[in-house]
Amino acid sequence: MMDRVKAVLEGAKAICGIPIEQVDTVEIVGGASRVPWLKKMCSEAFGGKELSTTMNADESVARGCALQAAILSPLYKVRDFQVEDTTNVGVSLSWAGTAVDPAAVKEDNADASMLGGDGEVKVANLFPAGSMMNMMKLITFFRKGPFELNALYADDGPLLPKTNKQLGTFKIDVPPQSDSQKIKVKAKMTLNGMFTIEGAQMVIDEEYEETVKEKREIVQEGAEPESKPDGEKAEGDADAKAEETKVVDDKKEPDKKFEWVEVVKKKTRSKRTDLTVTCIGRPGLSDDVLQKLSDGETKMQFEMKDILECDEKRNDLESYIFNMRDKIAESGEYGAYISAKDRDKFMAVLTKAEDWTYDNPAATKAQYIDKLVELREHGDPVVWAVKETDSREDWIKAVNGTIINYRNAAQNPGDKYGHIAADKRAKISAACNDLEKWLTDKKAAQEKTSKSAKPVLVCADMERKNQELSKMANEILKEAKPPPPKPPPKPKEEEKKPEVKKEVAPKEEAKEADTKKAATPPAEAATSATSPKSPKKPLEGPENMDVD
Repeated sequence: MMDRVKAVLEGAKAICGIPIEQVDTVEIVGGASRVPWLKKMCSEAFGGKELSTTMNADESVARGCALQAAILSPLYKVRDFQVEDTTNVGVSLSWAGTAVDPAAVKEDNADASMLGGDGEVKVANLFPAGSMMNMMKLITFFRKGPFELNALYADDGPLLPKTNKQLGTFKIDVPPQSDSQKIKVKAKMTLNGMFTIEGAQMVIDEEYEETVKEKREIVQEGAEPESKPDGEKAEGDADAKAEETKVVDDKKEPDKKFEWVEVVKKKTRSKRTDLTVTCIGRPGLSDDVLQKLSDGETKMQFEMKDILECDEKRNDLESYIFNMRDKIAESGEYGAYISAKDRDKFMAVLTKAEDWTYDNPAATKAQYIDKLVELREHGDPVVWAVKETDSREDWIKAVNGTIINYRNAAQNPGDKYGHIAADKRAKISAACNDLEKWLTDKKAAQEKTSKSAKPVLVCADMERKNQELSKMANEILKEAKPPPPKPPPKPKEEEKKPEVKKEVAPKEEAKEADTKKAATPPAEAATSATSPKSPKKPLEGPENMDVD
């Protein structure tokens, strides 16, 4: 056992690839962590470091899941942790080469170009052991038609005995082409450590012509374009070109003219076509088997739901039996509301139901529901009597309040209800007296009735009587007030007579004006005529009227 533990420790350090000096903490979990010699070996394997046992062995996986969930969730903020999962076993890819492969050029944007001789079977270790998970690689093939890729484990050393190394055959359906075309395949090692071909595309580079407009100088007549000596490069010297440009800019010759001409240029574009990838022989269960197992799991979930609901109904039945048995006892909460005869009968029914639950452990949900309904037929009258007693006083106060309100409205109508006829208000008073008498008689009879007997004064009856009185009284009291009487018309003799203007003789009028003119001094008369503060207002209306 010690040799096996030592081999595990040495293998872990080798795979880790980190010097022991850079290891900060060694946490040990699990049931075997309590064995002294195992703890000693683990400590010695990491340079004598003291082992940390801060984590509960039964909670190690749960804590890791909680930490990963917090990292992924946007609602929690945790420290930056980086957990890197790597593959224990490498994955290789094999394929049959073609005659065009040796002449193919490696793609710059591809991770690898899968080349090989015609008919030669090539194998490439695509994901070596220790590769990071959740990684994708882009590989390039050159094919005229469909081809196949075989995936397999690169090394069977870490595998369990009798493990199949084949990971499946992936067929890439390429439409027949006259020339070999570039095929890009996406191979991925998923986050769960499973190899898969994500997809494939056929990339065809084609040339096309595009007409663009360029600005070109118009050569004037008689001017000869400058000729360059033979052997001079088209680019020219950079310094000379800059100097030439500067000279031209400084001159700013106004006689230069330019024109826009159409130029045809050749460009290259890539046309991508998605290809169908079919997997054959992948390890695991077929789709039919998976669907069958999925249906079985769904059926199991429904059965579990039915079991839980059945247990819930059984628990409801047992709770009702135990609670009612305590409450209907003589000293219980409901003891005074059930007679001794009915109590003994109900107790027997409860005991019988309890025995039935023990004798029928496999009873269905419907049976438990029916049994509870049967028990409620005996217990509901007792519960109803208790609720009646608790609510009776409140209803009595409510009915008395209604009687007082409508009686005051009928006997003291005031200005609000004074327009209602006396016989109608008397009808409300009579209804209030009748309801008050009924309530008094029922209340007196209820006080003489025991709690275990059927109640005489029932809350439902009081509610009904209260509503009847309110409906009848409201129909009367909602009568609208009559409009106020119109004032009587005035007699014709008192109608306003037209006022007659008093005539003044012309002589008297002139005499009165002369008197006023003589009484006013000249200076004062001039001031009165010219001052803007006291303009002379003309008289309005007849002389015998008051002018505002």
